[in-house]
Amino acid sequence: MGQTNNLPGELPSIATKIARFANVIEKTTLVVSVIMGALMTLVVIFGVFARYIVQNPAVWTEELARVLMIWTGYLGISIVLRRRGHLGILYVVTKLPLSLQRIVKHFNDLLILIFMVVLVLNGLDMVAAAKNQFEPATGITMNYPFSIIPLCGLLTVAQLILQVMVDACLWGTKISPFDQNLSHL
Repeated sequence: MGQTNNLPGELPSIATKIARFANVIEKTTLVVSVIMGALMTLVVIFGVFARYIVQNPAVWTEELARVLMIWTGYLGISIVLRRRGHLGILYVVTKLPLSLQRIVKHFNDLLILIFMVVLVLNGLDMVAAAKNQFEPATGITMNYPFSIIPLCGLLTVAQLILQVMVDACLWGTKISPFDQNLSHL
């Protein structure tokens, strides 16, 4: 299970196309995450500068940095899932016969799907409930920071569905559904 792009056999054309579409979603999400992470860093540096150098703290920096950190972390969930880097008992599962690996992978995907649907539904409820709650320093309503929860769930569900489609295309091959090289198509 190395990190090379050498997958055994020829990949079906449709699997490659689906994987490339998933890659576009991943790259877009990654760019947004990197921008948010960089912005968070700049906000924290400005906050430290304002507090300790200028001696006039910018109270909004802590709130904005916290929201950016949370958004960056939640966006990372779909990226990790796309890269097949989510938690799993890979050492044990990859020792199983290929047919059992596929069954375990589909069961794992089903559990993730159920969790993400619950996350989206509860996240939508949280966003609706937070419309009258405001951040004290910035004054923004809390439904904006909370909106990452259903957004993250939807992005992850999209990546999961695309991953399941790729896995289904590979059913007759000798490629393990846990092969992390599948995320590099």
